[in-house]
Amino acid sequence: MEIRLDGKVALVTGASRGIGRAIALEFARSGADVAVNYNKGSEKAEEVCREIRKMGRHCIAVQADVANAGQAAKMVESVIREFNGRLDILVNNAGIYPFTEAVKMSDEEFHRVIDTNLKGAFFVTRTAAQAMIARGRGGRVIGIASGAGHSGRFGQTHYCSSKAGLRLQCMAFAIELAAHGINVNSISVGYVDTGQFDTPELKDMKEFILKKILLRKAGQPEDIANLAVFLASEKADWITGADFRVDGGESAGRIPD
Repeated sequence: MEIRLDGKVALVTGASRGIGRAIALEFARSGADVAVNYNKGSEKAEEVCREIRKMGRHCIAVQADVANAGQAAKMVESVIREFNGRLDILVNNAGIYPFTEAVKMSDEEFHRVIDTNLKGAFFVTRTAAQAMIARGRGGRVIGIASGAGHSGRFGQTHYCSSKAGLRLQCMAFAIELAAHGINVNSISVGYVDTGQFDTPELKDMKEFILKKILLRKAGQPEDIANLAVFLASEKADWITGADFRVDGGESAGRIPD
């Protein structure tokens, strides 16, 4: 089954690396023009754009801290201007996941995670939805949630809270936007290898984590991108308000060692 996004314009937040980068590239391979959002480090965002332009698609890199409501709104507005009034697909991928035990967590760190992962998605979706409604052609919104939004994790109270909130935020948006032909879904991502296993917090836990996954391997960013393309396409016209757990079978339960 070939899935195409020809003629569509997509905005992917946090798209300079990892899952966001993979989604932006896969959208372009499927025929979409893409706006690549980044907060810091324009070089990596421009690298993604260069790859997309080589595919013959239009691409811009747009800086914004999604946790700032004003910046989030201006980003969406600038994308719509650049693409002649078009914005068909939004992927809320921007997120941070620091590790700190709750009893040692500062107010600032807690707020920073909630502001970026949860409030940021709301700010971007609000402005994007307003534009999609005004245009009257429907649209797609995809939230990149996490398995951490379904169960607790040590050292990630703030992250778990933000991702559980994002999943339900997507469902609430789905209810409000259905009448306008805007489908909203989320993808609850498992352990995808985006370099986090090289961090001090996880490098010693890799073997333990992989044993929890039925397929005994971490996912790749492309595994998430493939589903995002489907959800952004016309093939997913009757899917909204859903959450998809893509985690190599981790959420299904464990098999004997």
